[in-house]
Order: sequence, then C-alpha cells, then structure tokens
Amino acid sequence: LQRIRRREQKTGRVSTPLVSAIVVNWNGGAMLRDALASLFAQTWPALEVILVDNASTDGSAEQAQQAFGDKLAVIRNAKNEGFARSNNVAFKAAKGDWVFLLNSDAVCDPDVIEELMRFAADRPDVGQLACRIVRADQENFFDSTGLLLYPDGVCRSRGWQEKNLGQYDRAEEVLAPHGCACALRKVMLDRIGGFDEDFFCYLEDLDLGVRGQLAGWKCWYVPSARVRHRKSATAGNYSVFKAYHVERNRLYCLWKWMPRFLVFVSPLFTLNRYAMQAYAVHTHQGLSAEFVKEYSTLRLFLLLVQARVAALYRLPRMLAKRRQIRNMRTISVREWYGLISRFKLDAIELALKF
Repeated sequence: LQRIRRREQKTGRVSTPLVSAIVVNWNGGAMLRDALASLFAQTWPALEVILVDNASTDGSAEQAQQAFGDKLAVIRNAKNEGFARSNNVAFKAAKGDWVFLLNSDAVCDPDVIEELMRFAADRPDVGQLACRIVRADQENFFDSTGLLLYPDGVCRSRGWQEKNLGQYDRAEEVLAPHGCACALRKVMLDRIGGFDEDFFCYLEDLDLGVRGQLAGWKCWYVPSARVRHRKSATAGNYSVFKAYHVERNRLYCLWKWMPRFLVFVSPLFTLNRYAMQAYAVHTHQGLSAEFVKEYSTLRLFLLLVQARVAALYRLPRMLAKRRQIRNMRTISVREWYGLISRFKLDAIELALKF
C-alpha cells in the first residue's frame, strides 16, 4: 500500500482509470439487457463491459450481443460455472485498474461508476467499494449497504429491508461489499486472489471482502452510487439451492479466516442462531418460516446435514487456505476482532427478517 501511495504521489493520480464492468449471466432474460444497458449509459468515459455467460439456454446472451455489438465483450462458458469462477475468468480478461461487478438482475444509475471512482481517487488504501443497493420494486427500501457478519460465518446485508429514513446517507467504512454491485481494485485482487471457486455461489463476496480486509485493504460504502436490485430473481429467496450453499459456505468462511477462539466456540453461536430460527418458524416470521412452508422441517434438517457433510469433505483444503490467508494478513488479531465486533450481525435480526 505504501508503494502504491508513493507512486501515485510521484506520478499523479490518473484522472480516469479504466474500469472493467463485469456481468455474469445464467438465463437472465430481459433483465440482462436492462443491466447491460445501464452500464453502457454510464457517465464514466473509461469503461469496458464484459459479459460472462454460463451456458444460458434462453438466448439472453445472443440477444445481448446482438443489441450491443462489438462494444460488449462476451465470454462463454461451456457449462454453468457459478458466480465465483465466472468472475475469476473475467478478472483475467479485464484490462481495468478497477473491476465493477453488477448482477444480471440489477440496474445501476448512470453516475454509479463515476461516483465510486471519484470517491476512491485519493484513497489508495481502499480496495473495495460498496454501493447503495435498493429494492427495484420499492426504491425507498434498502437491499444492501455492505455486509454484516455473524460469528459462525454467515452474513446478511446491512440495512436489508429497512425503509430509507436517511440512516445510510453518509459514506462510511463497512466490512465487505455485496457482490450484487461493487467495485474492486485490481491490485487488491492480484494480491489476495479472486473469488474462492469452492464456494460456487453465495457468501463468496463476504469471503473476498474479509480477505481484503485482512490484507489491509479497506472497504467503504458510497451512498451516492445507487443500484436497484431484484432480490434473488434467479435462485429465489428461500430455495433449497440457496439454503444448501449458504450453510456449506458459511463453514468455509468459518474455517478459512475466523479467529481461532471463535472457531472453537462457533457451535454455541450456531445453536443460538438455530434457536432464533426455530422461534421464527413457530411465530411464522423470517426466511426459515417461509422455507418450512414449502419444504417441511425434515427437508430443512436433511439439507443442513448434507451441507455439513459436503463442507467436511473440503475441510483439509480450507485449512490449507487458512494458512495462506494468515501469511498474507497485515492487520493484528486485535484489529480483526475489532472489525468482527463493529460489524456483527445479531441472531434475532438474522432469524426474523425475510
């Protein structure tokens, strides 16, 4: 970071760094065209747009290429490689100093990238930028202003489903950005690596953001960069697919980078979370209640078992990654505990919010 800062002071900050905007698509339909159109409408002049298509069968990738022509770079995967690997492929192809990620079910305001780049211009220690993400159907309600962390490795968006009362109008540090819409400094990605492809999808944004924090790259929330998101338009809010990957991947997070003491006591936090979620089911509140309505308590139990077995299979690999992360860590253990405490998610909020 110090070398970057000295170089920028010596040579002068590039006024318009190239930004590589990346959209990963799997049967995005008309939503994909809307997402790409919002990128091509950006006021930031130095921009390339990359589409990574995961073997879509709905013709959305072909329609997008026809609509935007040579302006759009298209990478086609032979199968659905998931969010993590698809973005990593795009990272290698990206030429920008920054990459901007946008979900295929999201639309950004025309000045989003400009607002992010102007904010980061004199902050060389910032490697991650979180957007002001609101619900597409109710724009006065938040979807995400960064991520919060529960001590057993699961996360949820800060401000999720809160009504806009001005509480998130100030730029401030956050733990990690939501992968729906965020900017990542390419130098940071080169240093810590891209997304962990073992995750496939869900919580990989938390994992990447935390690894960036541990390596000394700060994350800031920029409220003037507004994005509208159609929440879980592809996988659903409480699908089996999503629930399985969240439970498995939160164990990956726990084993990879959570402080050792919290790893040992995490079962207590998990039991507390399960108790809160059981209360939510009993009182017909939260996502757990909606899941049980559709899939039954037995299906939920079997899903948790399957996710844990799958996670245990990769435990040795996660421990090896833990050693790598420890070798790259530049902040102290005390500072890491400070971040966890500062951006902690309460179990009752996790359980009761839809």
